[in-house]
Amino acid sequence: MSAPPILRDVFRALRDEWGEERDGITFDQGPPPLERLDVMLYDPTGPDGTTTFATIGMSAHAMPPRAENADGGRAELRLFRRGPLAPGDEQQLAMRLANLAAYPWTRGEPLGWGEIVGFPDEIPTFPGCHSVFLAGPWTVGQRAVIETGTAPVRILNAVPITEAERQQALIARPETFFSDLLDSRDVCAPAP
Repeated sequence: MSAPPILRDVFRALRDEWGEERDGITFDQGPPPLERLDVMLYDPTGPDGTTTFATIGMSAHAMPPRAENADGGRAELRLFRRGPLAPGDEQQLAMRLANLAAYPWTRGEPLGWGEIVGFPDEIPTFPGCHSVFLAGPWTVGQRAVIETGTAPVRILNAVPITEAERQQALIARPETFFSDLLDSRDVCAPAP
């Protein structure tokens, strides 16, 4: 069975932005309606670059709506990791991102910019980080949305945060928290 047109559009947009993927990890039999999710890996550009992890599959269906909204919208996730990664680390990060992509259907709530999602254990290769902050674009040229022939797809950047950072995020406006975080550390690298 071929991919839905929206996923083909997302795939083409990723190729236009990042070039050809180095690898892709497929996760089958997610919670309904997610039957398949792919996490694509894009190599760093340069010695200080980041490995990019990007989901394809989450946007095949609109997320469950919040009570006040008629539509939860469509989204895909990205995670950036600076520094070398072993293949096992890549697999673990891809699995964590796939689990996060299933969140709207396991919890019955959409995901959006400025939200925090916690995990019971550390995010692989990000010691001390048990949560992610979902951010919009933070650099010039970084996409906020992929326009497809079906519906717009919002890009949610999963930024691992420590418990102290999570506590700050809970009391600050999302934009203020993330701006302060960007000023204080490299959000693509493990927290100091």
